[in-house]
Amino acid sequence: MASQISIRRIERNRRKFVTAVHGLEEFEIDLKKAAKFLAQKFATGASVTKNPQGQDEIVVQGDVSNEILELIENNTGLFKGVPAANVEIVEEKKKKGE
Repeated sequence: MASQISIRRIERNRRKFVTAVHGLEEFEIDLKKAAKFLAQKFATGASVTKNPQGQDEIVVQGDVSNEILELIENNTGLFKGVPAANVEIVEEKKKKGE
C-alpha cells in the first residue's frame, strides 16, 4: 500500500483557516525545506509541527489546500515524484463551544 498524503483545511475562528499537510516525509521530502518553499510561494507563515498523534506535519496559515494539491499534481519543484493519486483533502470544522 502506498503512503497517503492528507491535506487538512482546519477552521480556527469564523473565517480564519490553517492548512496542515501530513505524509510528505514518506517520499523523502525535507519538511523544513518544504515549509519554507510553501511560505515563500503563498507569502504566508508555515512551520513544521507535531500533530496530536506525534507525527510531523507542515502547517501553513490560510486556506491554501487547493493550491498545494495543484503543486503536487503538477509535479514541480520539491514535490517531484509524489503521486497525485495518493493525495486526499480533508476539511475539519470547529465544533460549537470550542
